[in-house]
Amino acid sequence: MSVRFRSFSDGGLGEPEQDANSALTELDKGLRSGRVGEQCEAIVRFPPLFEKYPFPILINSSFLKLADVFRVGNNFLRLWVLRVCQQSEKHLDKILNVDEFVRRVFSVIHSNDPVARALTLRTLGSVAGIIPERQQVHHSIRRSLDSHDTVEVEAAVYAAMQFAAQSKSFAVSMCNKISHMIQGLATPAHMKLQLIPILQHMHHDTSTAAMVRQLCT
Repeated sequence: MSVRFRSFSDGGLGEPEQDANSALTELDKGLRSGRVGEQCEAIVRFPPLFEKYPFPILINSSFLKLADVFRVGNNFLRLWVLRVCQQSEKHLDKILNVDEFVRRVFSVIHSNDPVARALTLRTLGSVAGIIPERQQVHHSIRRSLDSHDTVEVEAAVYAAMQFAAQSKSFAVSMCNKISHMIQGLATPAHMKLQLIPILQHMHHDTSTAAMVRQLCT
């Protein structure tokens, strides 16, 4: 089945809310398509939709639909959902059902596929600004830093950076872990270079700042 996507510059419905709803309905058809190409085409059109119609109800509904695609889709679709989250950072605070959005995305962290887990960590990291104190996510990041799969560890490092920038408690709790990884002989050099920038967020108390200072001298 071929799905025609209406251009966001098209008018025709008059009221912005009606126009936005019509555009979302059109994209939803694409998301529900059985063809990966049509699903991808729909996903990449969400950032322009948010720019033209920055309504909380529309953005909330859109992100819940995208979270569903992330939950049941393949890794290629998950990658595009991640890109939408990264490109639409300024609209994330308009997600009203944050718990439900996180629940759908987080469910993939239990996958046996390390790439799926890595995409989950990166997606959660990209929305750290609206879920800075989620202990369940903090725990998953710490656990994934010990993974034997490089793709998962690198994603955990990315997520750790994002959460350390948003959460004092996370930054402080991760200081020992990050320090041990940087000093550890088993940590590859390129990984240490990715870990070092996280230290810039570990200045919230005297003991943590002193530990970082000692590590860097």
